Amino acid sequence: MRQRVAVARALAMQPDVLLMDEPLSALDALTRANVATEIEAIWAAERRTVVLVTNDVDEALVLADRILCLNPDGTLGAAFKVDLPRPRDRGEMNDDPAFKTLRADVTAYLMDVGIKGKVEGARLLPAVTPRHALPRAYAQAAKGFTDDRYLQFSQLHKVYATPKGPLTVVKDFNLTLKKGEFVSLIGHSGCGKSTVLTMAAGLNEISKGAIKLDGLHVEGADPERAVVFQSPSLFPWLTARENVAIGVDRVYPRATQAERQDVVEYYLERVGLADAMHKPAAELSNGMKQRVGIARAFALSPKLLLLDEPFGMLDSLTRWELQEVLMEVWSRTVTAICVTHDVDEAILLADRVVMMTNGPEATIGRITEVRLPRPRTRRALLDHPDYWHYRAEVLGFLAEYEHGHSKKDAA
Repeated sequence: MRQRVAVARALAMQPDVLLMDEPLSALDALTRANVATEIEAIWAAERRTVVLVTNDVDEALVLADRILCLNPDGTLGAAFKVDLPRPRDRGEMNDDPAFKTLRADVTAYLMDVGIKGKVEGARLLPAVTPRHALPRAYAQAAKGFTDDRYLQFSQLHKVYATPKGPLTVVKDFNLTLKKGEFVSLIGHSGCGKSTVLTMAAGLNEISKGAIKLDGLHVEGADPERAVVFQSPSLFPWLTARENVAIGVDRVYPRATQAERQDVVEYYLERVGLADAMHKPAAELSNGMKQRVGIARAFALSPKLLLLDEPFGMLDSLTRWELQEVLMEVWSRTVTAICVTHDVDEAILLADRVVMMTNGPEATIGRITEVRLPRPRTRRALLDHPDYWHYRAEVLGFLAEYEHGHSKKDAA
C-alpha cells in the first residue's frame, strides 16, 4: 500500500520525464498488474516520457515501447522493440504467439548473459548429518505412514484479538504434503500466506487446528524448519560466513570443524558469495544479504524449508540462478513451501500450486498439480505447451479474487 502511495505521488507531480526504479516490486501479482495498467493509461493520456527499471520481463513487455538489456558489467546489451498492440491485457497476451516469442527471446538473452558471467564453485558438500536427522524411535516406527503425510495442516485457524472483536485471518486451512514435495503458496496481499508460513515455522501461535511434521506436532521454532524471509535478517557485525556458521555449528554435532566450514562455504559459493563471505553483513547490499539468508537456510539441511518471497529483492538473473539452487536442494528430498507473488516462479518450482482466497477468513481456493517434467529449467519451461495452460489457470484464479470475493462466490 505504501508503494502504491509512492507511485501515485510521483504521477501527481505531472513530470515531463518519469523515472521509475522497480516501482511495483513490493506488490502482489494482480495488484502489480493493475498498477502497471494505471501507469500505462496515464502515459497514454499524457504522453510523458518514462524510463522504467525492472527485473520483471512481463512488466517490461506490458509497458514498454523498447526493452534495453544491461549486461553484468554495466554496458548496454541487446535492444528489443515491443510491437504488441495497446492496451495490453496480461490474460489475453498469454495466448498471443508474438508475446510468447518476444518473451522467450528476452529471457533467453538474459540467461545467456548470466551463464557467460557465472563462475562455478569447485567446493564439494561433505556427507554430514544434521542433528534433526538422527534416528528417533517414534519417527522410525511411523516412517511408512509419515512419508505420505509428512507435513499436515489440519483445520488450521489463525484468530487475532482486535478492539472490534476476534478477527479470523486464516480459516480451515487443510493441506497434506508428501515427503520431498514442493508446494508454492500464492494469492493476493493480505490473504494469510505468510501467516500460514510463520505458523509452520513455529513463530506464530496456532489458534485452532494443528500442524504435524514427520509425525510430531509443530511447537515453537526449530532448526529442522528453516525460514527465509522477504527481508534479510542478519547480525550486521558478523561476516557473511559467520552468520551462516551460527546455525551450522548447532545442527551438525558429529561433524568436524573442517566439515562444518565446508558446509558453510559450499552454500555461500552456490549463492554467488565466494568473494564476499568474509565481509561484514553491514557492508553488503540488500541483495547480497538476502543471498546470505538463503545460504543459511540451505546449510541447515532442514526437514522443511519455508520461503517467504525469498527472491523478491533480487534481479532477474540472480533470482533465476537461485531458483536453480533451490531446486537442486529440493532434489535431495527436502520438503518445501514457498510463498510467492510470482506466477512463473510458483509454476517453475512447485509440484502443486496452492491458491488462497482473499482474507479475512482466507482458505485454500484451488490447487493445481504441475505435471511438468523435472529437472526443470526456465528456458525449457517456456517451450513446454502445458506451461501456458498452468499460467492461465493461476492468473485466472487471481483475477476471480481481484476485488475481494470471487465472481463465483458473489453469484
